[in-house]
Amino acid sequence: MPGIDPPAAPNDQTTSLLAKAYQQLAKIIDEIVVLRVTTVVGAVTATNAADPGTATTITVAPEGQLVAHYAVNTALGDANIVISKGFLEDDALARLHAQALTDSRAIRKESIEMLRSAIESILGHAKG
Repeated sequence: MPGIDPPAAPNDQTTSLLAKAYQQLAKIIDEIVVLRVTTVVGAVTATNAADPGTATTITVAPEGQLVAHYAVNTALGDANIVISKGFLEDDALARLHAQALTDSRAIRKESIEMLRSAIESILGHAKG
């Protein structure tokens, strides 16, 4: 077709680049399997929050603090839910956590679509 260059022939550099891309995609897919949403009201400390390869530890100050935590393994369907009584008694807090769940699911869906597009793009180039 006019104006469109044919794909370049595979070489060691493109093969290496594709291998690295596959490894990174595999890591991302592994990490996206578990959806975690934590809503905390009060003084908290989060450990390992920036490290996607490690579970985040949330420490809530002992007095007057509230936490709602939801984690689901989307591949296996296992779910863990931890909710302070205050979230059950206060509609505003329950809505806050419910909205965080809704937002997280939407972000996860967008992330999966981006991954799907990236994988399809890479596979298309690999076949080329």
